Amino acid sequence: MRLALRMVPALLWMALIYRSSATPDLRGLPLVQRLGLLPHDLSPEAAWWLEMLLRKSAHMVAYAILAVLLAWALSARLPGRTALRVALATAVLYAVSDEVHQAFVPTREGRLLDVAIDGAGAVLGLLLLRPRLPTGARAPARPQ
Repeated sequence: MRLALRMVPALLWMALIYRSSATPDLRGLPLVQRLGLLPHDLSPEAAWWLEMLLRKSAHMVAYAILAVLLAWALSARLPGRTALRVALATAVLYAVSDEVHQAFVPTREGRLLDVAIDGAGAVLGLLLLRPRLPTGARAPARPQ
């Protein structure tokens, strides 16, 4: 029961990722410009690069959060390192399924590069979390 309850945030996050992936023409740059954080008269090349940077950063952050939520949930049942490994594998598999899903959304496309970026985000998230997870049962100390 504890694992099931801990999985709720990860599942909700996965639903948010799915919903974002199902949105045609999802762009971050116009929002950033409307908020007045960037000039409205960017060159098309600069706008393209900034949009790409925003999108890829969003991928990394989304999957870092997903991996951390999964590891936290799984640590209720699994030793720390095992929870991290399973969380990473699950996040990467979800990234693959997300890119396949995007391939069927108008104006979106599935890319293997995005899976790699998502995986890198998951790794970074887990590297930050790792010191905070228990490592599981420790071997008894040897008498001296």
